[in-house]
Amino acid sequence: MRIPAFSSLLLLSLFSEGHAALPVSIGVSNGGQWGTWGNKEFCLPGYVAKGFAFKVQESQGSGDDTGLNGIRLYCVNLMNNRDQMTISSTVGLRGSWSATSWCPSGNLAAFNLKVLSPQRAGDDIAATRIKFRCSDLVEIESAGLLVGSYRSWSNTCLNSICGIVTKVQPDMGASDDTALNDVKFICC
Repeated sequence: MRIPAFSSLLLLSLFSEGHAALPVSIGVSNGGQWGTWGNKEFCLPGYVAKGFAFKVQESQGSGDDTGLNGIRLYCVNLMNNRDQMTISSTVGLRGSWSATSWCPSGNLAAFNLKVLSPQRAGDDIAATRIKFRCSDLVEIESAGLLVGSYRSWSNTCLNSICGIVTKVQPDMGASDDTALNDVKFICC
């Protein structure tokens, strides 16, 4: 089958912008069940995610824990490795932002989410920590609560992560809150 010249140029320009025309997302199978998916946020074309920070509520003792409340990605310009921008999807209300962690030489490429399964009569928390694997195979783990379990790693982005969408339960007032339940990242 022969592709017309105009169509070939259009396809070439879409893929040369730094983001695929139909972005691929990566996720894990153990995300929490509560909340709604927020808006997808993307690095600018020509930028990739090399760093991250997390909004975490530390253990409240006998109070209501929410664990992870938000994820912020640090996107860096591929041309100069200096210009930066941050992106995040929906973020919960509680906790404070961690220091930024960076891939030593690669880009963020895969992740594994630590989740506390539903507790029935206990305190539901959902996502408690996350690990990233960089394209240079270095693994970096977030701050967060120690409870919960990791399962399988997500698929690996061919190039890098360059987008995010989070599933967050809104504040429930006096009821049991979980905040961040799940996340998907979009590959460049």
